[in-house]
Amino acid sequence: MSLMEVLLPVFVQVILTFAVAYTLAYRRFVAVRGGEVRGKIALREANWPDHARQAENNYLNQFELPVLFYVLMVLLIITRQADFILVTLAWIFVALRI
Repeated sequence: MSLMEVLLPVFVQVILTFAVAYTLAYRRFVAVRGGEVRGKIALREANWPDHARQAENNYLNQFELPVLFYVLMVLLIITRQADFILVTLAWIFVALRI
């Protein structure tokens, strides 16, 4: 398979991570502007409203399992073992993450 066909699911996963980061920033901005924040909001405090904490948990999750996905895709490219089945599985993984 061509390099672009192998890298495309990786790019989609990266775009998903940026979209989740944008959502987190927007929800926090709305919470601060709306006066929904209770007390201190430093480093992972539980004082954010629920909708902002959900986005935070989703964002943190984007750096757990997808990191293994990135490593696997790099290894597939280096070893030139990427075939149709593995690229299809990569697309399935990205689709399930969305």
